[in-house]
Amino acid sequence: MEYADAAHLLRRAGFGGSTEEIDALAQKGTAQAAVDYLLNYTSIDNSSMEQVLTNSFNFTDPTDNATFNQNIIRTWWVARMVFSKRQFEEKMTLFWHNHFATALSKVQDRFMYIQNLTLRQNALARFDDLLLKVAQDPAMLLWLDTTTSTRTSPNENFARELQELFTMGIKDVVTGQANYTEDDIKQIARAFTGWRFRRTPGDSNPFSYLWFVDNNQFDAGPKTVYGQTANYTGQDIISIVSAKPATARYLVYKMFTFFVYPLDLNSQNDKSTIDKFASIYMSTNHSIRELMRAILTSDEFYSNRARYGLVKQPIELIVSALRSLKATYNPGIAGNRQFDNQLQGRSRLIGEDLFNPPDVAGWDFNMGWINTTTMLERFNFANQLATTRQPNNTAQVGFWIPTDNLRSWAKPSTKKTVRVMLDVMGPVVVSPPTNKELRRYLSADDAGNQVTWVVNDTTIDKKIRGLIHQIMSLPEFQMN
Repeated sequence: MEYADAAHLLRRAGFGGSTEEIDALAQKGTAQAAVDYLLNYTSIDNSSMEQVLTNSFNFTDPTDNATFNQNIIRTWWVARMVFSKRQFEEKMTLFWHNHFATALSKVQDRFMYIQNLTLRQNALARFDDLLLKVAQDPAMLLWLDTTTSTRTSPNENFARELQELFTMGIKDVVTGQANYTEDDIKQIARAFTGWRFRRTPGDSNPFSYLWFVDNNQFDAGPKTVYGQTANYTGQDIISIVSAKPATARYLVYKMFTFFVYPLDLNSQNDKSTIDKFASIYMSTNHSIRELMRAILTSDEFYSNRARYGLVKQPIELIVSALRSLKATYNPGIAGNRQFDNQLQGRSRLIGEDLFNPPDVAGWDFNMGWINTTTMLERFNFANQLATTRQPNNTAQVGFWIPTDNLRSWAKPSTKKTVRVMLDVMGPVVVSPPTNKELRRYLSADDAGNQVTWVVNDTTIDKKIRGLIHQIMSLPEFQMN
């Protein structure tokens, strides 16, 4: 497998990595072998990340606001993305977080945390199983008001979003035909009446909750859904919608937008692409694992259209920069109750407030990430990462690029130094004029005069950091 292919795969199926990590993935030999490695992430030793989380977080009491609150669980998730060896696990969790968008604006911290665990634990399950787990999770039960739904007053919120956003879409993305009616929404809402949750009896884990059906509030009568009448339960409905070909096509559309490239629904070729991968979902008993395996090993995934065809999500921009530059990161010190809020705060400023998507439809990707404010914040993050040096004793948490890293990348010529840094940070592909400007920057003094490039502690600390800032501010760096 070529280095560029491995780098592309690791950026999309993860958050990028160091040149050593990309090399290791390339040495798997083939795309199939590399994807197998990423997919079978439960066999990857993740003890180093677990040790960081143990040292930094103490989630034993959800009522202790000093150790458990929304900013801390954001930092906890960012730390997972930065340190996890199981990159695909975290990327799939991020995908499902946007697909099943619930938010802190309505749901308590503890339930958002529990849902994050649910998404991660079921990220590659059969879609039916994942959907059922999410539907029964406290966050979704609260977010779409299922806990208030009774047989005399069915709440339609979950029934509507189940079809519109979580499974089929209002219209079939390929045929354009309507997938359901208002009557289907009303009937399906009746199937989810009485769904509730409570603390798990006898379980001392303060994050353990149990889904159940309040039979006094469940409508057990016959319901007519998609033209068929039966005494449907909510579980029945989830099985039915998961088996719809329209659901397969909608999921492929969402996954391509997130992992490969935006599909044009006016293009017959793109519609054929959707059908091709939807058939894999249907033939593998709705396996997310097998669908993702097919996508990540496909010609479409490694096409020129896919490479650098997506705008980096804010959290991708942040985490990939730390990982590629092998930045030092201390997310917190549990005993001292100190936590880093900078990275999750930067992600919010750039447009992606983790655990708090804007609405049930999630974030608007690609150009939706870009405006004058978010671009400025992208540049501000670049400056912060490039110029932050090892903190003093009063700043024990945070992130910085060790000077030893900079020394290893500084080469005797500007040409080699620029080439190394572009490879380290992507690789980032730039035009010859841009490459020339980067080289000119390295060999310019403070007054802008061209001088001889000399590698020493002063130029390394000033110019290599400046080069990192400049590369991170390029349009090419914003692309994934």
